[in-house]
Formats: sequence, structure tokens, C-alpha cells
Amino acid sequence: MESGQQQVNFRPRQAAQYLNVGLSTIWLYIKQGKINTTKLSERVTIITRAELERFVAEAVGSAA
Repeated sequence: MESGQQQVNFRPRQAAQYLNVGLSTIWLYIKQGKINTTKLSERVTIITRAELERFVAEAVGSAA
């Protein structure tokens, strides 16, 4: 990926790094329905940047 471009889709491990949480926390949020995902195949799950930003905005808003 060229510098200056932002990643659009994240695998769960990448999303965990982006949010600075553990991978198990990401899977917990997915299971709880707090983060919506797209299944590309049986073994491939992605999360969009927009979904992560929505989740962060909602989490920050509920903490205020």
C-alpha cells in the first residue's frame, strides 16, 4: 500500500491493532453485534473502516 492511502477494509487482527485492543476483544464485539462484519468466505471476515469509525464514535458518545 502506498503511503498516503488509507486502508479501507480490515481483517479482525488489523482491526484490533487499529483500535489498540486484543483480537479476542474484536471477536467479542462482533459476537455481541457491536461491530458489523462482512464474510468473504467461510474463513475470511472483514470489517470496513467506516464500521470501525462508527463503533468508535458510538463508544465515545456513550462514554460522555
